Amino acid sequence: MAKKEIKAMHWADQTAQRIIAQREKKDKYVLAAGITPSGTIHLGNFREIITVDLIDKAMKDLGHKTRFIYSWDDYDVFRKVPTNMPKQNMLKEHLRRAISDVPDPFDCSHKSYAEHNEKEVEKELPDLNIAPEFIYQTKMNKKSAYAEEMKTALENTGKIKEILNEHRKEPLEESWLPVAIFCEKCGKDTTKSIEYPGGYELTYECSCGNKDIFDFRKKGIAKLKWRIDWPARWKYEKVDFESGGKDHFAAGGSFQTGERILEEVFKTKIFASIRYEWISMKGTGPLNQHLIPFFAKFSQTSFGELPNSSMSLISGKCVTNFMLDKESSRPDSEMASSYVT
Repeated sequence: MAKKEIKAMHWADQTAQRIIAQREKKDKYVLAAGITPSGTIHLGNFREIITVDLIDKAMKDLGHKTRFIYSWDDYDVFRKVPTNMPKQNMLKEHLRRAISDVPDPFDCSHKSYAEHNEKEVEKELPDLNIAPEFIYQTKMNKKSAYAEEMKTALENTGKIKEILNEHRKEPLEESWLPVAIFCEKCGKDTTKSIEYPGGYELTYECSCGNKDIFDFRKKGIAKLKWRIDWPARWKYEKVDFESGGKDHFAAGGSFQTGERILEEVFKTKIFASIRYEWISMKGTGPLNQHLIPFFAKFSQTSFGELPNSSMSLISGKCVTNFMLDKESSRPDSEMASSYVT
């Protein structure tokens, strides 16, 4: 008697079923991804995009409505000038401002450095049949969308410090608060002090000499710090799934602390997630470390700039095929490519 063939289920279908099993029945499930556009978006970032896209499609195949959101964290601070960017001196002048307030160094039609990097990705995704709903965190913060989450975090500063301190060698300072402020005068986050008197008010003094007290429901110059911002947005958007790189899932990483803050501070149930590995170019190591961009051209001796079509070409040839394979493509599998033009 012939053995019955057992058909393996694709990891995206398995994940879709796990999301549905873990969450209460919903009219629409929210799947999230995102990145800070602080430099050229690289191939390693694309793994997250396609991971969530495949799960999104799997859930639709099961008959469920979904909302695939992709957050551009363009209200993050501009901390360092990437070496592959033009106008290095000009960009250095804008360090410590929000990335969305940094001018575009490429002299094109984009309103900012952040928008330039965002649009380079957005224009390529339709060719790959990927269509997330883009959320721009500058717009969200400037309209004070997260005022209630910010108030909750400020009122629970002690609990948040306790969670974060468990994974720190040195405890956070007594005066630490879970927010940062971009000064209205100089536009930078170089505050000397921030105080929370209560309610919806914050006071600050900037190193430029400016002082102010303001209602953060009316002025969108404050933002939650990263490890608090992420779970706050999970609550706000009612997220049912988000993946993350293995660094975020490490012991004491932002995903682990984020889940605790989500449950213990924002009183919201945790959700399904997947840890994904980095993508490597053979002989170079993880792309997340080397920041090899989507848009570059290879030389025989080193990586330089690739043409704009490379994102579709590379992802189509190696990432997409790899992740559609049932056995080798699980997001926690390492991927190494020897792509040659």
